[in-house]
Amino acid sequence: MTPFADGGITTRDWKTFENLACLARTRSSNDLARELIELYFNEDQALRSCVLVAESQTAARGRTGRWDAPAGRGLYFTFIVAAEGIPLSVVPIAVARWTREAVLESSGVRSDLKWPNDLYVRRRKLAGILPEARTQGETTYLAVGIGLNVAGSGEALDAPHATTLEEQAGRPVSRAEVLQALLDRIDRELVAPDWEREIAAWERVSLHRPGDRMTIRREGEELTGEYIGLDPSGFLRLKTEAGEAVLPAGEVAEW
Repeated sequence: MTPFADGGITTRDWKTFENLACLARTRSSNDLARELIELYFNEDQALRSCVLVAESQTAARGRTGRWDAPAGRGLYFTFIVAAEGIPLSVVPIAVARWTREAVLESSGVRSDLKWPNDLYVRRRKLAGILPEARTQGETTYLAVGIGLNVAGSGEALDAPHATTLEEQAGRPVSRAEVLQALLDRIDRELVAPDWEREIAAWERVSLHRPGDRMTIRREGEELTGEYIGLDPSGFLRLKTEAGEAVLPAGEVAEW
């Protein structure tokens, strides 16, 4: 067992992840993952699948900027796997759903998924996912960062419209227990993933419904229309005045 927070993490049943590192502090677990991948590229070595967990991050990142990651308040980690056979565009959809299910199982808190990779309880953000890929030659590694607010109140975090597991559960929540559930679930899903079912599974627990009006911000521009659903790649389908638009990325600014 590896000590972490208010308990420890057991790795003996994992079949995907081979290494676990728990750090007191780092700037960003995704940045650390990128440095690790580059090191293995430079040494022409194969990087085993691993998890990097930090009690706090001083320069944590989300898709649109900084993520508040204070010590003792949340879970902040990145996992690294070889990307062979993994449809990269579906990853944020799938990992967000796996995170939702593990959070529900370990804390009882039910959340909805906001495209493409955020967990919300009503209109308050609980967690975010940040996937990044690095390629050299024919080898690609995928680093997926997860930030989850656990302890205290959302108002105490340096982020607008945030919430926490404890706030939603109305009781203390063990960070070690939630992290164990998250890593167990992700490890299990990666053993035998069924990527083709992930889009439909995501849509069942999404906070978006067909016909909902929404505005997507992308590359400095905004596009407004009605939500249709996701295409097989996890891209957003939006009915606009000019016809259907398919968006591979963007930020849901209004919904």
